[in-house]
Amino acid sequence: MFGIFKKKTRKAITEVKKMENRDAVEATVWGAYSIAYADGTCDAKEIAVLEKTIAALPAFAPFSGEIAQMSANIRARYEASPRSANAEALRQLADIAGTDDAVNVLCLCLDIADQDGIGPDE
Repeated sequence: MFGIFKKKTRKAITEVKKMENRDAVEATVWGAYSIAYADGTCDAKEIAVLEKTIAALPAFAPFSGEIAQMSANIRARYEASPRSANAEALRQLADIAGTDDAVNVLCLCLDIADQDGIGPDE
């Protein structure tokens, strides 16, 4: 009887940890696209670098399907309204401000900027 509760408890703990990581995932993807669109455009090369960099994070593996959908939605938002998309990126980044995740997101965004090259207009 107690075995059932242990399994359910483990499952609940796993789901809670996944929910905690979701904010970091969202902030990372939004922050990465914010960097990629800093010059007003985001070409296929930038998207490939961005997706490769995010996919390399083991903590984000459980979210791989969600990240693909999130990326598509974010690109659509940037194409439709860059200012609105930047505002949402700032909100997502604010959600993790002051946490250990914030440092990781900042480093990842800087890595993406370095890999793509930072032009004078960025």
